Amino acid sequence: MVSRFTLPPDPWPRLVHPSETAHRSGWELDAAERFAARMFDKDQPFPCVFGVDALRRGTLRLSFIGNTDTEAELAATLEEFVLAAPELGKRTSLVAFFEPSPGLHSLDDYSRYFWNLLGGLREADGRPWPVDISQDTEDPHWEFCFAGMPLFIVANTPAHRRRASRHFEYFTITFQPRFVFDDIAATTPQGRNARKIVRGRLREYDAVPPAAQLASFGDPGTREWTQYYLDDDNRPIPSDVKCPLHMASRDGEGS
Repeated sequence: MVSRFTLPPDPWPRLVHPSETAHRSGWELDAAERFAARMFDKDQPFPCVFGVDALRRGTLRLSFIGNTDTEAELAATLEEFVLAAPELGKRTSLVAFFEPSPGLHSLDDYSRYFWNLLGGLREADGRPWPVDISQDTEDPHWEFCFAGMPLFIVANTPAHRRRASRHFEYFTITFQPRFVFDDIAATTPQGRNARKIVRGRLREYDAVPPAAQLASFGDPGTREWTQYYLDDDNRPIPSDVKCPLHMASRDGEGS
């Protein structure tokens, strides 16, 4: 029996509400404060209106991933988020901040680290790949999934400079459930208007034009994975360059 003086256990101990970061310290507190300041900067509005809206509503969740057992901690955190997300509302995301690592410096360093982490998530995922999502990374209808949930992913690094929208003082991965976009699809007036606003802000925010590969899920010719980790200078991605993520089918999964 829980006494009236004891709070019940937190069902999602790894997920941090944006209003609950004041007790953090060191790099965690610094990351949370920098993130909030960036998202709410009125002089330089952040391009992703969906993320800003989620932070303002309190439906966004944060996590702080240390340098010890990083892959396992990220997998456990993301699994919690997948379970919690449907209760958080349509505008939700998980923003995972990573403790600084002395071995990461360049864009290439962070790119390898990012794809290795996604590979680790893939290996740790105990649930089958959703049957309605392609496992072919060249298919416009492929996207990363974890614990049965399709997710759009964005990587931010300290190494990004010209593409300021992908720069952050700490390596960060944002996971957005696909359902976030259900009522703002590119075919709807609301969706078209939102994308127009985002692209307009990107042009103001970044020192490079919006990346050519930015597109809506399922658009012909789209390779979703190319949007996850953007470079800093809009170099074309040759068609023969394949996704770094290994997508071999596992037992019990169809292709």
